[in-house]
Amino acid sequence: MRLTSLLFFFLAMKCVAAPPPTERTVAGLDAEVHAAWTSLPLRAWAEGAAALAGRPVILDRRVDPTQPVTITVRGKPVREVLALVAADAGAAVEELDSTIRLVPAAAAGRATHAEAQRRLHLASLPPKLRRSLAAAEPLSWPAGASPRDLVASLAAAAGLELEGIDAIPHDHLAAAELPQLSLAERLDLILADVDRRIAWNGDSAGAAGRIVAIDAGLSPAALVAATPRPQPGDQPRRTVKVRDEFTLRLEAPLDQALAAIARQLDLDLELDRASLTARGIAPGEIVRAEVVKASRDELFDAIVRPLGLEWNVAGRRLRVFAIGSPSP
Repeated sequence: MRLTSLLFFFLAMKCVAAPPPTERTVAGLDAEVHAAWTSLPLRAWAEGAAALAGRPVILDRRVDPTQPVTITVRGKPVREVLALVAADAGAAVEELDSTIRLVPAAAAGRATHAEAQRRLHLASLPPKLRRSLAAAEPLSWPAGASPRDLVASLAAAAGLELEGIDAIPHDHLAAAELPQLSLAERLDLILADVDRRIAWNGDSAGAAGRIVAIDAGLSPAALVAATPRPQPGDQPRRTVKVRDEFTLRLEAPLDQALAAIARQLDLDLELDRASLTARGIAPGEIVRAEVVKASRDELFDAIVRPLGLEWNVAGRRLRVFAIGSPSP
């Protein structure tokens, strides 16, 4: 597709089907874009952007699809445009094999790690099950569809037994119409919106897989890119290593951001919501912070101090509260 036709596409917002899997290449994300959008709802923008990205652009259910997109770009690659729009929406971009997800910043990295885990699992499965999970078909559902029902229907159609379907959180999804994806991708795509994935089982005697938390068995760097520095004489242990250097660019709800970072640091978050409310601060208030090679203290200060909040760590407990609230 030539650059001139790309420009026309965006200005006209004409719907174009995504290329087949064999044509999904990184080159699509590197193509230059010259376009302008004014107050276009994020969902509509994402549907159009899929034609340039060469794969579906999917909004996580926690990202507001009605947010207006107003941006002018001249010669920026598709990848950078996606990142700019996502950041303005308080979200992050996850580039997956067959799709691109716009997710809350606090959830960034989970789907990418889940996809890597799926690859590892699939490689160890019996050939017959691998062929079944590799079968590609389009995926669509109407507005209000339930993730639990969709997963159950796909599994039944493929003759697969999955453990934990009844435990999938109840929810309703926006309508979707997606191009051909493998069965494994279709299942994980539906489950990602409720923070679940499938752990596939190579043992032919049991269920083909079980539904687990999306980060089960993983160590996703959701917001924090950190490098541990082992001390002389340290021995390998099954505990989270102390991280003393952090790089973070954050724009997300306060409670979600703190929860993600606490998980990464193996801490239990105690957010004193009562003290926040007394100061007129909403737990979901958007916080913005950027640190490079910061200490843990500098990291927490950058997040909570602009809101007039304090924090302390006692053992494995991270407590965040409004300044002046007494510590227990």
